Amino acid sequence: MVFVRAQEGPPNIGDWKNPFTVQYFDEKGNMMIRSSGPVAWRCNNPGNLKKSPYSIGRDRRSIGIAGYGENIYAVYPDYETGHEALVVMLKGSKYHHLSLRAAMKRYDASNPGYIDTIVSMTGFDPERTINSLTDHEFIRFWKAIEKVEKWQIGREDFIEKWYISGVHKKRGVIIEYLIAKTNGDVWVKRDEALKLGENHRLHAVMVHLKNGTVYIRPERGAHRFEILT
Repeated sequence: MVFVRAQEGPPNIGDWKNPFTVQYFDEKGNMMIRSSGPVAWRCNNPGNLKKSPYSIGRDRRSIGIAGYGENIYAVYPDYETGHEALVVMLKGSKYHHLSLRAAMKRYDASNPGYIDTIVSMTGFDPERTINSLTDHEFIRFWKAIEKVEKWQIGREDFIEKWYISGVHKKRGVIIEYLIAKTNGDVWVKRDEALKLGENHRLHAVMVHLKNGTVYIRPERGAHRFEILT
């Protein structure tokens, strides 16, 4: 599944350890919700790069942001893209000339023990510069960072978005909708269809009138709903 957009979602009920979920959307509007796992995995951001002109810039191909309070993170479409953002940053002009100690202080100033953890995992001299690392050593370096940032798989829930393939009318008013699901078409009553629409489960537009009436219309550019007998 190729994700083209992502956004912060509400936490799972009772999951106080994870104050937000991440909702990923593909081109068809289907949604994948990531929860319960660490932020790095939920955001496809193995370096836990926070929102910045760099991390969400065009070249980095971020598809959204998610987080809470001051901790807002870039969200990437997959691990590879998020990993690339970390590697390119470490090799870039703001980091490559720094010692490992200085680099880790810039990377996460709130964690003074970061460099000690990296040293214990790699055995590197903390005064070495990033650009002094061989290719093999650089791999050990970023792997240590990703391990500290806790790339671990959590829970995923797939939510499909459906099309309306037809409607039933009675006295000119739609009373049922035919929902095209993967496992077959299903007729649903109007109230149920409205709930699905409000929960963004349908390829349709919800119209709210001033008098309180709510109705469903086709997406822009789509054909009118077919009236079936």
